Amino acid sequence: MINIKMKQQINSKIFKEYDIRGQYPQELNEQTAYALGLAFVKLTKAKKIIIGRDARPESEKIFWPLISGLVKAGAKIDDLGICATPELFFAVGTKKYDSGCMVTASHSPQGQTGFKFCNRQGVVYGSNTGLLKLARLAEKQKEKFSSADLKQKTKNIDFTSVATDYKKFALSFVKPDKLKGLKIVLDASGGSGARLADALFQALPVRAVFMNFRARDKYPDHGPNPLLPENQRPIKQAIKFEQADLGVIFDGDGDRAIFFDEAGQLVEPYYINCLLAEIMLKKKKGLTVAIDARLGLALSAVIKKNNGRVLRHRSGYANFISTMSRKKLLFGCENSGHFMFNFKLKNKPSFVYGDALIPILLILNRLKSERLKLSQAIKPFQDQYLISGELNFQTAKFETVKKILKKNFSAAKIDELDGLSVFGPKAEWFFNLRSSHTESLVRLNIEAKSSVRLNQLKDEIVSVIDCL
Repeated sequence: MINIKMKQQINSKIFKEYDIRGQYPQELNEQTAYALGLAFVKLTKAKKIIIGRDARPESEKIFWPLISGLVKAGAKIDDLGICATPELFFAVGTKKYDSGCMVTASHSPQGQTGFKFCNRQGVVYGSNTGLLKLARLAEKQKEKFSSADLKQKTKNIDFTSVATDYKKFALSFVKPDKLKGLKIVLDASGGSGARLADALFQALPVRAVFMNFRARDKYPDHGPNPLLPENQRPIKQAIKFEQADLGVIFDGDGDRAIFFDEAGQLVEPYYINCLLAEIMLKKKKGLTVAIDARLGLALSAVIKKNNGRVLRHRSGYANFISTMSRKKLLFGCENSGHFMFNFKLKNKPSFVYGDALIPILLILNRLKSERLKLSQAIKPFQDQYLISGELNFQTAKFETVKKILKKNFSAAKIDELDGLSVFGPKAEWFFNLRSSHTESLVRLNIEAKSSVRLNQLKDEIVSVIDCL
């Protein structure tokens, strides 16, 4: 939650560092959606806006009131319907829109919904990119929402036209015929990423098994967060049963991709970042790669080995997009499974957004061209550094924990770019402790060259947290 004082009309809890998100209807309801619609047009002067939503019933509840507010304020609206977040941003980047809005709560638990607003360059409204102004302006809106406002007209956009443009663009990154013979399991988590992924993989000579792409398919349903172990069990079983080369789970709005190797084992997003950075730097030498400040020793080593430059960055989709757009960076990656690219799209010489499908194509191409299994492709990175995986703790005493750890590790290099980052001597180890930007959690990530040192760090840090 960002620090903003609001009156009683709008709950300040919904304004996060890089989007709007909350429980429906307790925190985010029809009146709030309507007020945000009115405020967004007044703030941006946008005349033509494209809008889409994820598959949550809560998102549909606030989708139409938002449109009503946008139209009432003078904007013309194109409706992309249930779609992936990358699908909507791609449409903004290739069509003549002033801005876009995705109604989604991404990977958050059921019962939540939210908004991702972006401008014509794809820059998302976060706390550092205009969200505070939008929040304050929405609070000032006095008009009351009425169900009669739902009669406002929108123009429905033909998905086929967007999908055709996207397929042509995505396939330009690989030679599709070279991927023949590969088999992949794709799990859409019952979310809105299914439509675009289906369209793309139907156009490839890859054997694809689709899980949770349609209601009432034969696969067990699960939640929208692909990093939770209980949500990974079905795809792990399917990869082994299908004897697939790899598997991928998308989150609820289809902008994150979590990979599994040929044995059904989770590949930590950090190691996928290493692989993709290497692939991108072989395509274009000398790139500056924006990386997540939560981890970075192995990834920094990969980038530097391939003659690239490293920009450590505070996590958060809106934060990455803003910096990459301003600095014209080509590639950025987070440890959450977000991959950001700066594309040259039609009408936009520079347009940054997160894409979950193009990374899959790049990795499939690498595996096929070098005759590798995914486990083999990421082994050099795993051998170099071990990681703890993200450990989450329920505590409200982050500042106290941080103070103690700064004292305990005072001999090490420390920075506070994103929470508390501590660097061991000679790049032997690293850890980052930070408050979640979207949930009431404290998150810990550790990286070390040996399992002994990693476990020592884990025990020492966790003991501090547990004592408070």
